[in-house]
Amino acid sequence: MEEAVESAMAKGLGGISFTDHFDVEAPGDNSHFSFDPLEQQDKIDKLKSREGFFIGKGIELGLQPSAIESARKAVSLFKFDLVIASVHFVDGIDPYHDKYYDLRNEKVAYGRYLETIYQCITGYDDFDILGHFDYITRYSPYLNKSLTMKEYGDYLDPILRHLAYRGKALEINTNTYRVRNGSSPVLDNAVIRHFRQIGGELVTLGSDAHDYQRVGEGLEEAARLLISEGYRYTAYFAERKAVLVPLAI
Repeated sequence: MEEAVESAMAKGLGGISFTDHFDVEAPGDNSHFSFDPLEQQDKIDKLKSREGFFIGKGIELGLQPSAIESARKAVSLFKFDLVIASVHFVDGIDPYHDKYYDLRNEKVAYGRYLETIYQCITGYDDFDILGHFDYITRYSPYLNKSLTMKEYGDYLDPILRHLAYRGKALEINTNTYRVRNGSSPVLDNAVIRHFRQIGGELVTLGSDAHDYQRVGEGLEEAARLLISEGYRYTAYFAERKAVLVPLAI
């Protein structure tokens, strides 16, 4: 944690939020999808002495339609600055694994993932940010590595409208757009544009670093994208409330 904070400060960032994975009822042997919030928060408290630099206590809550009540209980036990809702398992399988794509073509695999996101966020409201909505494109075997409005708008539109209506934030997760296995997913600008057009106001930028050396990676490019689509602010969360930050490059 300390190395990540030092890296963020050295790169001129105004703060950093730690959002460790916490997948309630993760299928199989997936203990790496859980952490001890008390231990995390104790470590952050010891780092809080850095004047003028925000350090957020967060959780990336892995949601599944079958574990909504368990997720609700888990979050209620602790105080966080931010709660990211993410989907890491679809029908009990992580799309990181090839098994998820067996007997599924691209349309079915991507569509089922987006259906699961919609099920989760309409069944569970105690979150601030929808995390990496296009996570599945990181690992899919298909040539198309983009969830575009043109091809997947029927799935994306209800998700984005729900976020806008409920005042939730959409995350641009720059970790998704790294090169993996010779190819890199592409964020469709139309998704960000559509979110704004239907009343979405809150967008967060996250590098999802998992490594202190990659803290902040891709954030400047993501900020430029937001500006090009008419956004004036990005946001971060403190004590579960959005703090707007003017966009400037």
